[in-house]
Amino acid sequence: MTTVIVLIVLGVLLLVAEIVVLPGIGFAGIAGGVSVIVGIIIAYNINAMTGHITVFSAMILCIVAMYFSLRAKTWQRLSLNKSIDSKVDVSPSIKNIQPGDEGIAITRLSPVGKVRIKNVDLEARSVLGFIEHNARIVVLKFEDSKVIVEKIEN
Repeated sequence: MTTVIVLIVLGVLLLVAEIVVLPGIGFAGIAGGVSVIVGIIIAYNINAMTGHITVFSAMILCIVAMYFSLRAKTWQRLSLNKSIDSKVDVSPSIKNIQPGDEGIAITRLSPVGKVRIKNVDLEARSVLGFIEHNARIVVLKFEDSKVIVEKIEN
């Protein structure tokens, strides 16, 4: 009978861990389900009344374990309470960059790379082909948060 209790409790703990900590169908969920089923089968091999009591007890134990593991305070300890309000890259016009401004390519633009304009590093796209590292560039226009540039010919 001790084996049945250990298998049921271990199975319920693995199922709770699968739902709360390890989402998806993984080893813990499968092992927990198999453990509960094997415990019930062993209980029915003892006698039918023990099997019925084991099934009922396993259901109650699962419900109680899920209730306590899914309470709001349990999730508040695990969840992120701060909101992220930053943006990946703001519009170049906010950074006081206008079409016609000049700068340099700080990486190779093939056709996308990084440029420095007015001491501000931005992601830029070349209009015509590749632009080498440290080449002088001029801003043509903006598309979303990217600057469209072309190489200044000497």
